[in-house]
Amino acid sequence: MRKMDDGAQRQAAASAVLAPRSRQVDAGNLRGFEAAARLGSFTAAADALALTQSALSRQIQTLEASVGVPLFVREGPRVRLSPAGEQFAVVVRQALQQLDAAVEGLRASQGRPRVQITTFASLASQWLIPRLGEFQSAHPDIDIAVETFDNLSDLETGGLDIAIRRLRDDNPLARAPHTTFLFGEEITPVCSPALAQTGRAPGALDDLPRCVWIDDVRIHSAPPIARANMQALSWGGWYAGLGLPQPEPQRWLRFNYTYQVIQAAVAGQGVAMGQIGLIRDLLAAGTLIAPVGRRVDAGYGYYLAVRSGAQQRPEVAAMLQWLQQQFTAWQAIEIGD
Repeated sequence: MRKMDDGAQRQAAASAVLAPRSRQVDAGNLRGFEAAARLGSFTAAADALALTQSALSRQIQTLEASVGVPLFVREGPRVRLSPAGEQFAVVVRQALQQLDAAVEGLRASQGRPRVQITTFASLASQWLIPRLGEFQSAHPDIDIAVETFDNLSDLETGGLDIAIRRLRDDNPLARAPHTTFLFGEEITPVCSPALAQTGRAPGALDDLPRCVWIDDVRIHSAPPIARANMQALSWGGWYAGLGLPQPEPQRWLRFNYTYQVIQAAVAGQGVAMGQIGLIRDLLAAGTLIAPVGRRVDAGYGYYLAVRSGAQQRPEVAAMLQWLQQQFTAWQAIEIGD
């Protein structure tokens, strides 16, 4: 019997793997497929759905095995739909839209309007939550659900209404429809005034290496892509923005959330790299000071995104108007140079 060549063997193996199964397709896998089809990248789709890339890849592989045909053509880090995938994507998008519309109808029928917001944990704790009481007082009939994810959530398929995100200026999501730029982000070293009174605060740039530096541990432990993005907001990013090499401090004090870093700085435990977009009120009140100055543009901006069509609901429109007013007032706070 003549042996098959390598190409035929690979094709036979692929056909065997993609032999259709009799069980029904998992609806969760359809969300992953739709996001990957729309974004052209498993990595971007995983970020949008708050999944790991490996989890998203497994969803696609399971779906392809269930339907029995390849749905994507892999081209390095990018993917594109196969002819079968293009046909399937049309059906899946329509089905998901109908499903989401049905869910919205069920929610509306319960009698209490609700707004679902997603943002990252530090902005929620340091900015949003302290202000929500004002909105609740003005709109006592509207329920609010706040979900905090560091990964980007897909508004179109994730059941969320509004996202407040900090994005790199070159991120395609920053230019997506229904996304509004709010303001840019600058960073500078900050500490408690009490630290200055004890003589442990820097008086000039050259004093910084003699201080305890408070840092976000995720800058060093996150996956490579996330770590590279976070570097822009770190001590290393600040020194790079000044065109200087980063020295080693007297000692490091690290936490795994930005708001914990700021809490430690307020408590006088060292000098933190402050993100002015988050701590403007602390600087204005004198709770934190910027003893060295020297702000650096971090290359990030804050953005407000709304799911297409959601702004037509009165409760979402009210929340959007309130958020815009709050961010405008926030940027008007004077904090000096």
